[in-house]
Amino acid sequence: MSDFHAAEKAWRKFLNAVKLNVYKADVALVAGDLTGKAIVPIVRRDGRYEAELFGVRRAARGDEELVQLERDVADVGYYSFVASGEDAERLAGDAAARDELLHRLMNERVEAWMRLATERLAESDVPLYVIPGNDDDFGIDPILDNAEFRPVNVDGKVIDIPGGLQLLSYGWSNETPWNTPREVTEEELYRRLDDLAQQVRDPRRAVFMIHVPPHDSGLDTAPILDANLRPTVSAGDVLRGPVGSTAVRRLIEERQPLLAVHGHIHESAGERKIGATLCINPGSEANHGILRGYLVDIGERGIELVQRVEG
Repeated sequence: MSDFHAAEKAWRKFLNAVKLNVYKADVALVAGDLTGKAIVPIVRRDGRYEAELFGVRRAARGDEELVQLERDVADVGYYSFVASGEDAERLAGDAAARDELLHRLMNERVEAWMRLATERLAESDVPLYVIPGNDDDFGIDPILDNAEFRPVNVDGKVIDIPGGLQLLSYGWSNETPWNTPREVTEEELYRRLDDLAQQVRDPRRAVFMIHVPPHDSGLDTAPILDANLRPTVSAGDVLRGPVGSTAVRRLIEERQPLLAVHGHIHESAGERKIGATLCINPGSEANHGILRGYLVDIGERGIELVQRVEG
């Protein structure tokens, strides 16, 4: 699984799937991008609450309807806050205050998710390994690293996992047009990944969970943006091209792990082979409440089953 981007419904579906172990999994992986990017103000006026969600005016009366409105906002991966009309207008004109609020709400939801996972999986034998992605602010790291929580942050680590396998994990990406918190040049990304890969005993018994997919793999196809960060259109069609990492592709070509797990590009789900390595990207429709992932069975001789799951 990958790219939940603060979508509450999809996260709860994921935890339920792990708790009930409907897929008979030995390990559950989340390949980055836990946080969202937008705030929806809920304005309190004359005993009712009003908000705009995807261009549609929404209204709520009383606490019960307010809770439902807040849940609807959370399910699509946005953050909400209740304020008077004056406070909402003041915040709209204060970029620094908006940024501070966004980061506070990000941290609160990530902490709530980690607590919920800890409660839901208290009796589960399935370890849950997570990493932040390039979009995730560093403020969530102390929360992910909290030993009281059941999910384990494995970013920048190589660990042993069930099945006699090792897991290499890294959440940073190559440079993007959006100047996200965790991105570096291809040269630096390769150096960091190669340092990690040197800790792997046998790549053919290893899973590489790297948030950004390999360049030109078919798992990294996205709209080509112009100088104003708008999709480029030709003859009425949006032009698309590879935006993945050349460093990740080089690492996979050289090391040839058994399996490479990626995310990052929501619209480019699928599975591809690079040499002997199977690379997968579940894609993401978390903002629609849809949970997407892959079930991979690995035996002593290698990968035995690859199945895309959705619900």
